Amino acid sequence: MINRWNEWRDWLRRLGSADLFRRAHWRLTALYSGIFTLFLALFIMIAAALFYWITTSDQERRITRLAEQEANTIEQFLLKQSDFDLFNDESVVLLSEDQLFFYVIGPNGDLLAGDEIHPRLRPYFLNVLSRMDTGERTPVYVTVSLPEHMPGLARAAARDWRVLAVAHPLIIHGDFAGMLYIGMDVTSFFGVFHWLLIVLIGLAVLFLAGGMALSYFMSKRALIPIEEAYERQRQFVADASHELRTPLSVVFSSVEALALEDDVMKNDFARRLLDRLREELKRITKLMNDLLTLARADAKHASLELAKQTFDFRPHAERTFQLVSELAAKKQITMHFHAPEQAIVTADPDKLTQLLYILLDNAIKYTPEGGEVTLSIRTEPKQFVLSVKDTGIGIPPEDIGRIFDRFYRVDKARSRQQGGHGLGLSIAKWIVDAHGGTIHVQSQVGQGSEFLVRLPV
Repeated sequence: MINRWNEWRDWLRRLGSADLFRRAHWRLTALYSGIFTLFLALFIMIAAALFYWITTSDQERRITRLAEQEANTIEQFLLKQSDFDLFNDESVVLLSEDQLFFYVIGPNGDLLAGDEIHPRLRPYFLNVLSRMDTGERTPVYVTVSLPEHMPGLARAAARDWRVLAVAHPLIIHGDFAGMLYIGMDVTSFFGVFHWLLIVLIGLAVLFLAGGMALSYFMSKRALIPIEEAYERQRQFVADASHELRTPLSVVFSSVEALALEDDVMKNDFARRLLDRLREELKRITKLMNDLLTLARADAKHASLELAKQTFDFRPHAERTFQLVSELAAKKQITMHFHAPEQAIVTADPDKLTQLLYILLDNAIKYTPEGGEVTLSIRTEPKQFVLSVKDTGIGIPPEDIGRIFDRFYRVDKARSRQQGGHGLGLSIAKWIVDAHGGTIHVQSQVGQGSEFLVRLPV
């Protein structure tokens, strides 16, 4: 059972980490299938409701007309008599072809006359009729419950009969002479209606399967031109980023060469200009590298670029921690590092180190002077856990769901001042997804944030 749950969890994780177009494909398929299912359900409900309404209306009209005819026959017969003791004459009222019973109940509740197809069922019919509202003139559907075994009945297997019954008052010389009850057996109708629903639902399932297949095909065809345009754009960004790296390297080398000239460095204005050029070149180079990384991540076979191996991540974490500690010292930020003697993980060492650098750099950027940043690493039986916690400005709840979007920055003014361009966390998310892991954020405005990464081992 545990293995099966782990398989389902891994499948859901892979589905959630699928590329953008795959997710869009499944969402469109779900949307089209949902619309098709809605219309199919409406059709079934309308068809079943129309069938039920037409059939029951016809049955109610028939029994109402039959009750009026029999009541008129009884009243005409009694008007010619001097008393009410003539109901033993079977020629007064005869059961019609589809009539189950008729009874005449006197004002005091006595049975004055009656007949039914199965005489043994009279007590059960009268028991049900005694609970009917005699003030209601419209036909009602009642259930007659029979014993489990009643030999001699054509339908001995049926324990519950559905009966359509109607009550009609008898008025003789202006006086209430009794109540006429008439019933029709409609059990077969409800059986047919039940099977009709089963057939409609079965057909709906078949049509739904076809509709889902059609939705899958239509959504895939609809995404083809968009995916081709996106692929061309991705390739352009990758090519442009790659081509720009060479001239940027040349310009950066030229700036470094100028910085070695004594005449240039003696000029304060030239020195400040070179420092500004150096910083901007570093910023542009980092932007090009990030764009190239994301362009490669968007490739259809991006996961193949991972060079996974089993190694101890602690030395890599220590080097990265020491590197960012120099940046933290400039802001007087206290750094904390917690990790076991060995942190064994199966991953791409370069990508995992890049992930750690992004998270630490992001924490230092958004932590004010005098704050704290804590890096924690631990290994669990089936997970490698990496946590970066800071005491920074925090993330508003409405922004947490978008911090991994490209070029999205919570504090745009602060990010511009610090040289951020909103791609770091997008790259971090891609690295985690490529490893089949998860990354979660817990944050409170003004108190700090924690990025928690879990990778399967």
